[in-house]
Amino acid sequence: MIEDLLKNPRVLRFVPPVAALVCIALFVNLGLWQLDRAAEKSALLEQFATDAAYTEPSDFSSLQDFDRIEVFGQYLPDRQVLIDNIPRDGRIGFYVITPFQPSRNDPLLLVNRGWLPKSGVAEPLPALTVDEEFRTVQGFAGHLPRVAIRPGEAFAEHGDWPRVALYPTLQEISVELDATLLPVIMLLGPGASDGFVRRWEPDISGPMTHYSYAFQWFSMAVAVGIILAWNMRKRLSRDKSTP
Repeated sequence: MIEDLLKNPRVLRFVPPVAALVCIALFVNLGLWQLDRAAEKSALLEQFATDAAYTEPSDFSSLQDFDRIEVFGQYLPDRQVLIDNIPRDGRIGFYVITPFQPSRNDPLLLVNRGWLPKSGVAEPLPALTVDEEFRTVQGFAGHLPRVAIRPGEAFAEHGDWPRVALYPTLQEISVELDATLLPVIMLLGPGASDGFVRRWEPDISGPMTHYSYAFQWFSMAVAVGIILAWNMRKRLSRDKSTP
C-alpha cells in the first residue's frame, strides 16, 4: 500500500512541500530553543556578577546556582571529604568539603572550602584544620562536581577522616557522614576565612555561542523557505503553461 502511495502523482506532488514545512518548523523551534538557552546563561552570568547581599535561605530546595547565601552555625571538621582529581592551572588537586551544622538544627550543609593542589603519592594529606566556633559563613549556592563516567565507587576507603572520594554524589556523602544533607552545596565566598583556592564562576560557554547556533537554525529555515517558494512558483508557472 505504501508503495502504491509513493507512485501516486498526487501524493508525490504534496510530499516535498509538506516535508519542507516540517523542516522549517523544526529549524525555527531549534532556533527559539537556542535563544532561550542564551537568555538563561545571560541571566546566570548577570546573577554571578551582581553585588547583591547575602541572605539566609528559608527554602534551600528553591535556590538557583550562584544565589548568594549565608548560614549561621559551626563547622564539623572531624568528618571532612576530599574530592579527588580536580584540575586547576595544569595541576590536579582536591576540593575540600566540610560539613557545616546550621544553628537551627537543619540537616547538614556541605561547604566547598576551595581547591588544594595534590602532593606526591607518598606525602600525607594537607592540614585541613578549621575551628568549631559559631560563625556566619557566606558563599554561593552550588553543587558537587560531576563527570559523565566514573570508574568504580566514589569512596575507596571507609576508615579514617578526612576521606578521599572520586566525584561523589550528595547521597554517597550522606551515607559516609551518616547524616541528612541539605540539597545544595555552599561554594565558600572569596572573602571568607578558612578557605583555600576559590575562583568560582559559571562553567558555561557564554550566550554568544547559543546566539550563533540560533542564527544557523534560522538561516536553514529561511533557506528551506526560499527553496520551497521557488519550487512552488516554478510549479505554478508550469501548471499555467500546461493546456
